[in-house]
Amino acid sequence: MAKLRHIAVHTPDPEKTAEFYKRVFDMVEVGRTDSPIAKGVYLSDGTINMAVLRFKTVEAADRQDGLGPVFGLHHFGFWVDDIEDTRRASPGRVWRGIPLRPS
Repeated sequence: MAKLRHIAVHTPDPEKTAEFYKRVFDMVEVGRTDSPIAKGVYLSDGTINMAVLRFKTVEAADRQDGLGPVFGLHHFGFWVDDIEDTRRASPGRVWRGIPLRPS
């Protein structure tokens, strides 16, 4: 069974945004990143993980939806039992050219 696993948001200030989610929604900080792609804070409510990120390049920030590198929801991910079964269940179904892929 597929389950929503994570949500990633692009924000100009990951620290401030993460503090908001921790204070208002009792989310817990579970990690940090400062990679060549993004700097940010990883949060969790115990079930769903949330990446609060500031992407470092226009290319990384672009969601490939035609709007360019905007702030807000960047992407979300599902855990599936079998990626090949999921691909077979949705032949040719990709969202704006973005294929199903393993993480």
